[in-house]
Amino acid sequence: MNRSNGSAPRKVLLAEFNEITWRLVDPLCAQGKLPTFAEFVREGARGTPVADEVPPYLDPWISWTTAYTGRPREEHGVRFLEQPPNTVTGPRVWDVAADAGKRLGIFGSIMSWPPRTDIDGFWVPSTFSPSPETFPAELQPIQELNLGHTRAHSPVAGRARVLPGIRRAWQLLRLGLRPSTAARVARFFAGARLGLCSAWEKVSLQPLVNLDFFEPLYRKYQPDLATFHTNHVAHYQHRYWRAMDPAPFPTQPSPEEQRRYGPAVEYGYRTADEALRRLWRLADANTVLILASGLGQQPYVNDEFPEGRAILRLRDVRPVIELCGLTGHCTPLSMMAPQWNLRIADPERRKHAERVLGSAWVGTPGTQLFAFVTAGDTINFNVRQTSMRKPDLDALCSFPDAGGRTMKLGELCAADDATPKEGCHDRPGVIVLRGPGIRRGVQMNDCTNLDLAPTILHLLGLPVPAHMHGRVLFEALEDGAREDQRSLSAGLMA
Repeated sequence: MNRSNGSAPRKVLLAEFNEITWRLVDPLCAQGKLPTFAEFVREGARGTPVADEVPPYLDPWISWTTAYTGRPREEHGVRFLEQPPNTVTGPRVWDVAADAGKRLGIFGSIMSWPPRTDIDGFWVPSTFSPSPETFPAELQPIQELNLGHTRAHSPVAGRARVLPGIRRAWQLLRLGLRPSTAARVARFFAGARLGLCSAWEKVSLQPLVNLDFFEPLYRKYQPDLATFHTNHVAHYQHRYWRAMDPAPFPTQPSPEEQRRYGPAVEYGYRTADEALRRLWRLADANTVLILASGLGQQPYVNDEFPEGRAILRLRDVRPVIELCGLTGHCTPLSMMAPQWNLRIADPERRKHAERVLGSAWVGTPGTQLFAFVTAGDTINFNVRQTSMRKPDLDALCSFPDAGGRTMKLGELCAADDATPKEGCHDRPGVIVLRGPGIRRGVQMNDCTNLDLAPTILHLLGLPVPAHMHGRVLFEALEDGAREDQRSLSAGLMA
């Protein structure tokens, strides 16, 4: 049975700032470095949603799908990023809204591929999507730019262009790219060549460029439910937390690491603050903006890796494809580093690839080289990072089910990141609601990522489907006490 909603409908703009955490938001606000975040906390209702997932399932593609569907992992079935859509149990909150006749504006949400083409509105899927389709189709240059940026490290993707060609640049300008943003991008690349700015600043350009595209789309369509996703803060925290705050780490960063990378995390949050300000300017008098993180991060401190854990990446996926007998018979896709998806249509070839990956070992027999999981026609795999406390690139890799072939680990992988893993996923996340009918300066009660979808549907004036496990965050609403009592009464009468 659906749960009814007696409130006047509002529009919702969901700002998905992946893996931001109150651990860093609060001190940066106190220092006056995040004025928009601080304003949202003062003028809105804040909470700390705890992700329903626990390790080893505490990953953003799982936690965000939990948030979108209102279902736990055991029900929605997501195991890896961009697994085949037909293996995921929904519907997601935007599907419920679209089926109820609401206008949509989806931009970058994780696991939102493929775009629906039967909606009123626009749809630009995740920047890790298997292909660049959008709705409407004329938005595809946006997604081609995003996918090129995300997969620039992949040898299979070819050599990524630093800046788009003239024709593509004209397309992007027509789609909303501001000349001032284009100039900002050009200044970065010029400054990076001259050593006047840090290479890591490039990551923060992507959300600003995407906002240039999102803003005119939002104004044109005026969606009832819109989403905007950025992953840049998560990237900085994973790579540079120790350089920002050495205190929790058993091995301290060198002065050079602190000098080069110490400002990166704060820079990412200040860019997020800028993005939040721009999104708030889009909200009209009937729009609630929800800032959410899906899950959070914390310092990566692990007794098995006191000096930090090196990230092993494949130098090139093609040797693995060849070892698995898949050359010409699969589609490889680079996911969040260091993961790869192999889409394999032939079930027998897929089973053979699983045997090759599962039997491969490094150093000594029994030390598994790869971790992998299969859903539908796709295998997701990466080098098993925790198998090697300190990677020995001269160690021998053996492939018993690929004719007994061998190679050195260093021929297959590289561990040349400037820093080790420094931030890891954490269950407590961030949520702030601000807008019409939202109480000011309120601390919400215990909540989880399961509560996001029911709350969005309630604000949209839609019933909450019975399959959703979460609750409406009534304590954030000015009429929350009345609505909470109504729901309680309905439950007692049922």
